Amino acid sequence: MTTPALFLAFLISSLIALLFHLWRGGRLRRLAAFLLAAWLSFAAGQLVGEWLALRFLRLGTLNLFSALLACLIGLFLTDWLLGPDRGLPPPRRRRPPIAGPGPGI
Repeated sequence: MTTPALFLAFLISSLIALLFHLWRGGRLRRLAAFLLAAWLSFAAGQLVGEWLALRFLRLGTLNLFSALLACLIGLFLTDWLLGPDRGLPPPRRRRPPIAGPGPGI
C-alpha cells in the first residue's frame, strides 16, 4: 500500500467516524472511540479485501467495499459496546417562588 493510499484511507475512515459521531451523538470520549474503531476496522477490512482478492469498488490500491463495510460494522459494534451516552445529568428544575400575600392584605 502506497503512502498516498494510506493517507486516503486515514481520511476516509476519519470522515466516516465523524459522520457517525454526528449521527449518534455523544461526548468527546465517544468520538475518540469511534475514530479508533474506524481506523482499526478500516485497516482490517482492507486486509481482508486483499486476502480475498476482492476487486469490487477499488480506488487505486484501496479495497473500498470491504474496508467501508468493515468500518461500518466496527462503528456499530463500538456504539453497541459503549452503550448509551449518559452525558451530563439533567439540570435541576427551579421551583417557582411562593407567592406571598397580595398588596391589598
